[in-house]
Amino acid sequence: MMRKALLFNPENDLALAAGTACYTPPPAAVALSCAGALLPLWWGEKGDMVVAPEEDRPGAERICREFGLEASVGSADDLALAEVCCPWGWSQAAARRFAVAGVRSMALPSAERIDDCRRVSHRRVSVSLLSRLGVDGDSLPVEAHTVEEALQAVGHFDGNAFIKLPWSSSGRGVFDVRRLSRPTLLRYVEGFIRRQGSVMVERSRNKVSDFAMLFRCAGGKAVFEALSGFHTDAGGRYLGNMIASDEAIVAHLGIDPRGWADRLADAVSSVIAPFYDGWVGIDMMTERESPGDSLGIVPCVEANVRMTMGVVARYVYDRIGGDMMLSVVADSQVDTDCIDLSPVASSSGMRIVASPI
Repeated sequence: MMRKALLFNPENDLALAAGTACYTPPPAAVALSCAGALLPLWWGEKGDMVVAPEEDRPGAERICREFGLEASVGSADDLALAEVCCPWGWSQAAARRFAVAGVRSMALPSAERIDDCRRVSHRRVSVSLLSRLGVDGDSLPVEAHTVEEALQAVGHFDGNAFIKLPWSSSGRGVFDVRRLSRPTLLRYVEGFIRRQGSVMVERSRNKVSDFAMLFRCAGGKAVFEALSGFHTDAGGRYLGNMIASDEAIVAHLGIDPRGWADRLADAVSSVIAPFYDGWVGIDMMTERESPGDSLGIVPCVEANVRMTMGVVARYVYDRIGGDMMLSVVADSQVDTDCIDLSPVASSSGMRIVASPI
């Protein structure tokens, strides 16, 4: 097995938007990155090394003993021996973090490969996936490059629409048009286009539940691995993931979405896998178009071309079982029933925990 350097960089979608190696994330993203620095221990294998501060080594050793985890915090000398790099997500900024930590350039992907990853991480990729799944063209999201195009797309959906930044995560950069005044909508759209070149507009849905299908890409092919059940607030912001089996997630949803797995794997193999190796989470949802209708499935809301908290939840489930929730909480909310999944030495004001349901 090749020795891997592992990195938790949840700010990566923001780094992709910036498109530069010297990217400085906002304080909230820095806090989350610090809080979850040891999360890669849950998916690391023997000999793998996590890029984390030296002061986090005791916490890493403690959680490894308790749960039988086999990776370790790597020193600069250790990381120089890494043959492969596995971040949360790839960007030029992620490559720079590995290099600064001591990883040799031969273990990093080329700049062209990272640029490919940036391209397939854009939210427009959902249009390509949905088209390959046979979704009607009138229902497809629209990419707008001007304010006028955005307003036309909103009108196409009769005002029942969301606007989304091309690169963002955890529900940030996603806004319900129906909750915005016209001046606010115009300001947001103009700002999105100025910062990221375009804005995505898509039809709103009568959502019942959020979930995802998790795929792993390698050698130009995507393979379905597991389901992910997660929760968001009314604005679409991420709240937490179920730590559960596929069967428990199906029971929660009230419908089995796995009939979509092969078709989605083919679509991801065509659109994403030729340019990227690693995890892909396809966010989906159940919906009822009208009260009293049976549940339906929206087969692609967006594609996360990176690790996701759903992947973390699956690795944790494999170690400790289910009936728990993975979430990001304030330090003050951690109690004796919680498992601190990343026991870092310093406090960033938040923790990533597994807690009983």
